[in-house]
Formats: sequence, structure tokens, C-alpha cells
Amino acid sequence: MRLRVLAAAAMVTMASLATASPASASGSVVTSTEREAVSESFSDDSFLCQTELYTVSVSGQVVTHLTARTGDDGNIVPPLRFQELIHAKVVAVPLDGTGVTYVAHFHTFDLETIRSVRHGEVIAEVDTDHNKVVANGSDGSRALLQEHAHFTINASGAVSVEFSKVKAGC
Repeated sequence: MRLRVLAAAAMVTMASLATASPASASGSVVTSTEREAVSESFSDDSFLCQTELYTVSVSGQVVTHLTARTGDDGNIVPPLRFQELIHAKVVAVPLDGTGVTYVAHFHTFDLETIRSVRHGEVIAEVDTDHNKVVANGSDGSRALLQEHAHFTINASGAVSVEFSKVKAGC
């Protein structure tokens, strides 16, 4: 879903901020929680388990939380913890007006923990993502997409755990 693009863009920003030098003792702790209503509509894309084109409307809530330190210059530096949670309702209607219309609920959760080790030479990170869409069709059908991805970069800078699980059903 396109909401995942918003989440990915936020994470790229956080990751680029995390590559700064390690926090000094004089830095302060920053805690931020933001809530935002989201509404988006797009067409010319297929929907779960379908090949025909749909108009998809999404409305929901995004909650973003960041806890981090700042360096002497005010920039965010490791360690940091970033969470993003999205709950949304999705309505998917076929472009040509025929076929199955879906009403769905979408949930995504992204958790990032980033820290600097070896005097700022290595960034260690733990990243966990969960995504779930459950859609009910106007014909009584049901579509499901569930994703769970995780990776860990250890204090040596090596990926020590990495997996991605996808469950889909039509």
C-alpha cells in the first residue's frame, strides 16, 4: 500500500540522522509523539487477489513516536527508538464499476532501535515491521495479506538475524 511508502520515507530520514557521531554527555533526550489523520485515494492499481484495476480510498490514523538523544549541535544521534503505527480503513471499488468491492482494515507497525557502538564507528540496529490487511468483498469473499519482516545488525556491523514472512489468502 502507498501508506507503506510514507513509513519508509520516515525511516530513511531517521536512519540518515542516526549515522551522525555518537551523543556526547551534554546532549539532551528528545521525545516526540505525533498523531495525524491520513486520507488518500488512488486508481489504476489492482487490489488483493484481483487483477482488474481499482480505485482505492484510505482513511485512518498515523501515530509516530521518537525517543533519541541530540548531540552538541542539536542533531539527532544514536541511540534512538522510532515507532510508527498506522490504522486505516480501505475501500476498493473496481474502476469499471463491475466486480467485487472490498472494505478492508489496514494495520502496520514499524519499530526501529538504533545505537552507535565502537565509539561511533558501527551502527547497530534492530528493525521489526508488521503489516496486515483484511478485506471483505461484496460477494462474501475475504482477502488477507500479512507480512512480518525483521533484521538485526549486531555490534560487529554484521546482519545476524534476517527474515521475512508473508501470508496471503483469497
